[in-house]
Amino acid sequence: MPARIATPDDADTLAPILRPADATEVLRMGEGPVASVLRRSIARSVEAYVFEDGGHPLAVYGIVQPSAMDPMYGVPWLVGTRYLTARPKQFLRETGAQMAIWRTRYTVMSNMVDARYAQAIRWLRWLGFSIGAPMATGLHGAPFRHIEMRA
Repeated sequence: MPARIATPDDADTLAPILRPADATEVLRMGEGPVASVLRRSIARSVEAYVFEDGGHPLAVYGIVQPSAMDPMYGVPWLVGTRYLTARPKQFLRETGAQMAIWRTRYTVMSNMVDARYAQAIRWLRWLGFSIGAPMATGLHGAPFRHIEMRA
């Protein structure tokens, strides 16, 4: 599953083919339309990539450094497309390898995950993130869980 560097323009191609649960999570964050959120996420990331297989984009992911004051703190993110379900083992292998790289660069990585997205929570636990309790932090009080990994 080769990865290429993502550009903000990839958002327009990827948004319509996201898995329904991924698109719902983005919308429940309350930061705007899916394509706009993806465009901003890619643009703000210090690293952003698209996993591809056979010409199909499987997922887009990146990591944001929210503060130049603390370059050891990162906010990783990922959303998958409908093509991802055909390559689960490859996805686990690739995302595990990427997290191993980021663990050498960041002492703390954290973000939020939709509290209703059980599949994403299982994957995040598998990667080694601790998962917090649901909190009403999304659009109209949608519950999200804080995730964190410390080196």
